[in-house]
Amino acid sequence: MAEGITAHRTSVLVLMLMLLMAVSASSIANAQDADDSEGPGITWELPENHMLYMKGTEQQPFLDRNWTTNTGEPLGKAEFTKLGSATNPNLLEIQSAPLAESFRFEGNITVRLFASLESTNDGCRLTNVLPGAAGAETAFQVSLSLGSTVVLDGAETNSLPMEESYLSAHEFTVRATDVNVSLGPGDLVSMDIDVQHDCIQTGVLWWGTYDATSGIILDGDVIDPQLEYTIDSNRMVRVEFTPISPWGPDDFDGQVVEIVGPMDWDEMFHGFGKEDQRLEHFESPHGTRVGEANRTIITWSSEKPLEPGRYMVDACFTVTDQDPGELCDAIGVLRFEVPEDPRPMVAAMWAAVIVPLGIIGWIGASMREAMLPMQAYAVILLLALAALGPALHLPDIDTNSPRSEGAAPSFALLSHGGGDMVKLSDLLSDSDAVVVGLFQTSSPNAERQHKDFEGAAIMIDADIAFVQIATGENVQSVDLDTYSLSLNESWPLLMDESDASVGNSFPSGATDAVIVIDAAGFITSWQPGTMSALEIEEAASSASKGSGNNPLALFSMIISTAVLPLLVLAMPRNREIELPEGPIFPGAGSLMTAAAAALGFGLWALPVALMAALGLGSVWIWIELLLAAVLVYHGLSVLLRGRIIEVEAIAAKGYSRLPTEYKAWRDVAGFSEDAYLGLWLAWLLWLRNPSMIPQGVGAVARSDLIGIPLAILAMLGFLLAAGIIVSLARSVALAPGKMARVFGWLSVGIRPRAWGLASATLGVWVLLSLLVGPILGSL
Repeated sequence: MAEGITAHRTSVLVLMLMLLMAVSASSIANAQDADDSEGPGITWELPENHMLYMKGTEQQPFLDRNWTTNTGEPLGKAEFTKLGSATNPNLLEIQSAPLAESFRFEGNITVRLFASLESTNDGCRLTNVLPGAAGAETAFQVSLSLGSTVVLDGAETNSLPMEESYLSAHEFTVRATDVNVSLGPGDLVSMDIDVQHDCIQTGVLWWGTYDATSGIILDGDVIDPQLEYTIDSNRMVRVEFTPISPWGPDDFDGQVVEIVGPMDWDEMFHGFGKEDQRLEHFESPHGTRVGEANRTIITWSSEKPLEPGRYMVDACFTVTDQDPGELCDAIGVLRFEVPEDPRPMVAAMWAAVIVPLGIIGWIGASMREAMLPMQAYAVILLLALAALGPALHLPDIDTNSPRSEGAAPSFALLSHGGGDMVKLSDLLSDSDAVVVGLFQTSSPNAERQHKDFEGAAIMIDADIAFVQIATGENVQSVDLDTYSLSLNESWPLLMDESDASVGNSFPSGATDAVIVIDAAGFITSWQPGTMSALEIEEAASSASKGSGNNPLALFSMIISTAVLPLLVLAMPRNREIELPEGPIFPGAGSLMTAAAAALGFGLWALPVALMAALGLGSVWIWIELLLAAVLVYHGLSVLLRGRIIEVEAIAAKGYSRLPTEYKAWRDVAGFSEDAYLGLWLAWLLWLRNPSMIPQGVGAVARSDLIGIPLAILAMLGFLLAAGIIVSLARSVALAPGKMARVFGWLSVGIRPRAWGLASATLGVWVLLSLLVGPILGSL
């Protein structure tokens, strides 16, 4: 029996546990459903009622939306007497301003009037001490029309005997319920007030003070504000507010708009968010535009791109008819999400996988024919790892993706109004730099760029050209008419092609941005949205000096990406140290290594610098395509033949001019190997920073009168830096001593070929990225 009871209890406990689990699961599911219900959207908190206040004088009264803050004697009054109300009961005829918007009202309407006697006695009350006695009370009859619809027709307010003065006026009200009426633009709100005053003392209808707010109370929805957002390709957010009111946008008196986040959906409500989450704070509009139905739309734009995540626009608006003591009359919380950047067709990280695997696969294939010492394979594996540095900095392969580093896209666009054709080449020929402001039509950044450009023009001493381009699909001249009046021909205002091809060719894409272009046509710097006058001045000044691309920058680049490939390639080719037979000046070996490396570096750098100095920036994308093809050729040539014929010939000619003592010490093969190191250094530089030589030399040559001498000095500096870097790489590679010489000697034949395979793969990657991206996008 006890066992049965125990079993029963156990069963009950199990059932209760299962029930509890089911309830918990249901609660979790409901919580998940509730959480899923949250998401992007907008929530409004609008005033419950709205007012039309009586304003003006007795001779010229009118209905107005503005709250009255006056607290002294009422600004408006209408006197009435017993005799006057009996002979001519009509006291006031009053109207509002014509409506600016169509308006459908559903709700209740209350007419509220404040009146009192002129004196502060209670004479009227004393004459009405008996119930039903006549001749002491006051009442108003109100007729109210919304457009052509009569809402109240002689409706009578409450009746009472008045006393006091305006300091404590009596309230009279009459109410219309379940009103449903539609009004159109131009319609009026009209009100007639009649009075029935049976007291012998003079009465007064008051209006125009804080405590005598005679007027009409609309209990229902009146305003219909709209709050929207857009996110451009740079994750810049534009906020747009459409102040929709029957009486026009001036009904909204002020606003405070903040962008808050990132945060969870359930945290998004007015006033919430930590201080560091309040990313943007707007009050005065950045700009305005005209929207549908000729409505004015107020716009703001974030100053910085937002990180992917969930955000809210926390908006607070004041309305003219509401109590000014309240900070927010209309509250809008707009929830939105900034998505992750779209993934490219083929990400650059795959190059970091393909290049080492290609080398390893090539090693495996070569092992079938003949085996090399294990030390040689260890060196090649180290070289495969070294190739990760340049591979990780390759561009993505993606359709219509602009070249992020390089020359600005050449353009020839019509100026606004169908004027002259403006070309980038013409702007560059007459200036040391060109500042381009891209903006989408109706963007607030157009005016912000305008102000920043004006400030920069005052600060900059050099000859700088400014131009703005309205971009986006299907840009029309009429979209720019308003802004062109503000611009007043301060600089050219251009219109992008209908498919926004020019805007899409810039690194920013077809959206708001400022791009600074140096004299050679290369992009010095760019920034989404706009760029401050000081930043423009600094970028323009830097453009004439190579935009920070100087020989010293070559050292930092090598340390970050190219040091390991150079160290592996610089490993000694001889097993033993060869000493010169005769006397030779100290440091001759390092000096000749530097000279050979400078020669190899110059084989690549001199033609590139010359083409940039000649102003070929308009076709630079094709020059880069050619350079990528040459890199593939150099890599395949070394892979298949172990040498590059042109490099060997030039190196041999340079070797023939060396001192006899040096040639007796080192053969032409060693000199050529140093020249190859200089050439590979140049290619590593191009893969890491394609604009270093074009901007550091070519742009300097085109900057000003002394540009050419400075460019020559800059080129010599790059050659010297290349020679020093290769000499240092040789010294560091020799540091391990005999072990380095053994590993280098055993891999002397296979090491250059493995690097040739890596170089060809890197070149093919760049070639594909150029073809699929900027070139295909420009066709």
